[in-house]
Amino acid sequence: MQSPGEPWHPEYISVGFMAKRCGVSNTTVLRWIGAGQLPAFRLPGGHYRVERNDFSEFLTKHRMPLRPQPGSRR
Repeated sequence: MQSPGEPWHPEYISVGFMAKRCGVSNTTVLRWIGAGQLPAFRLPGGHYRVERNDFSEFLTKHRMPLRPQPGSRR
């Protein structure tokens, strides 16, 4: 169980979350998925999810800097 105040780190993340963290559009993330550059699976409603580890590996491989997490302060 997660402690209060502890950051939430879901195992699977959404296209919107990845787009915000990379500073790109949702369409760009969907292109990465479509091109096979970013492994993902589709939910019954049609939305995609990516494993957090796959997203981290993608960022490292493509040397992409992260934008601050939404809601975090500098």
